[in-house]
Amino acid sequence: MKQPVSMASVHAFYADVIRRGRNTAENLQAAASERFNNLLGSIGDATPRTALDLGYGAGAYTIALARAGFHVVAVDQIPSDPLLRRIGDAGTWARRIEPRQCLAEDFIIDQDFGVIVAKDVLHYLTRLNVEALLTSAVAHARGENYHYLEVFTGITRRSADGQLLRIEGEAGYTPESFRRGIERIYKGWDLTLLWSQHAEQDSRTGLNCFEAIRATVIAANRAA
Repeated sequence: MKQPVSMASVHAFYADVIRRGRNTAENLQAAASERFNNLLGSIGDATPRTALDLGYGAGAYTIALARAGFHVVAVDQIPSDPLLRRIGDAGTWARRIEPRQCLAEDFIIDQDFGVIVAKDVLHYLTRLNVEALLTSAVAHARGENYHYLEVFTGITRRSADGQLLRIEGEAGYTPESFRRGIERIYKGWDLTLLWSQHAEQDSRTGLNCFEAIRATVIAANRAA
């Protein structure tokens, strides 16, 4: 196994592809999923109209939330210029988006967000940071809240020459360790946990460079 890939290089990679508007093997430019849009359409008036998108990337989920009437705090380590160019002067919904340039693990959750989204970002954090973020989010939930998470577990990465790779400091969850953590943090919430196989191909070789089991978490605080 090669030396760990530095987190600084991961941050630089995403800043560059977002700035250039490029897609990636993980389909970074994809629209918000049908599953998320269905959840968004089911949310009633008892949910606070505030949202947090941790690691917003190209902005699809942030935009979906804003269009649905939420004031969205959009957090990412990348500069906000590409997101601001994308929304432009789109109207009332665009003014509901508040970008914050910040590492996800450094963002302090100190208010009640009706909806929290974290898609394909938490697996890059340490387990300690993941659990601290989610625990804080749960502690500040006051209304009928919904958390939508997509997290890669059981990850295998390979370089173009087939060597195993890992990223420094990443959580390294197995499906079972992630499930246990989520069930502990979201105790008392209605919890849906879904699993799917995921693979990405290296465009140079056509071989899988990334394989994982994606966990999709939909947690609802309906007992509030």
